[in-house]
Amino acid sequence: MAFGDRLAAVRRGNGLTQEQFAEQLQVSRQAVSKWENNSSLPDIQLLPALSVALGTSIDSLFSLTD
Repeated sequence: MAFGDRLAAVRRGNGLTQEQFAEQLQVSRQAVSKWENNSSLPDIQLLPALSVALGTSIDSLFSLTD
């Protein structure tokens, strides 16, 4: 599963819309949409906030866990 697919699944599992999630990260909804469509990746500086907002690890979002 690609990063964007995992991100969308976890976001939805947390009951967040793209807009709500974007507000938490102080980015545009369009940025979240691009991440979820695998058109781009979030800036590395956003990864800690992204994992906190979703209650998951960065490793799990990028499938870096065993």
